[in-house]
Amino acid sequence: MKKTTYAQAYNLIIDAYFKDEINPGNPFFCFCGTLCDNTHAWYGSRMSGYHYGSHGYTGDDFVRMEKALCSNQRNKGNDPHYEDSLFNGMCAALEVLKEIHRSRGEDVDSVPEFTKRQLQTT
Repeated sequence: MKKTTYAQAYNLIIDAYFKDEINPGNPFFCFCGTLCDNTHAWYGSRMSGYHYGSHGYTGDDFVRMEKALCSNQRNKGNDPHYEDSLFNGMCAALEVLKEIHRSRGEDVDSVPEFTKRQLQTT
């Protein structure tokens, strides 16, 4: 079974971020839910050593990525600093994702640098 590459995972996450589809409070649309085809199946796989799906992430990997994403998370509708906290969480979670793929022997340094989105106000 072919595992997801860092570039594939990165592109999936970044696409969801720029479409405003990352929701840290929802296991379907959080960082890990996005990696798992917008399902919450990853949530039940958080036990140590468990592998969910073809990407090859373990339960420990999911926990590390979600902790990084949510380490300083704020409420979307209630806090003017939400966008900054989401961006910082995304950066931290992407670093964990990068570490996971680097530990697999993958070249992760050729992927473009993540940049903050600019939301349009109406």
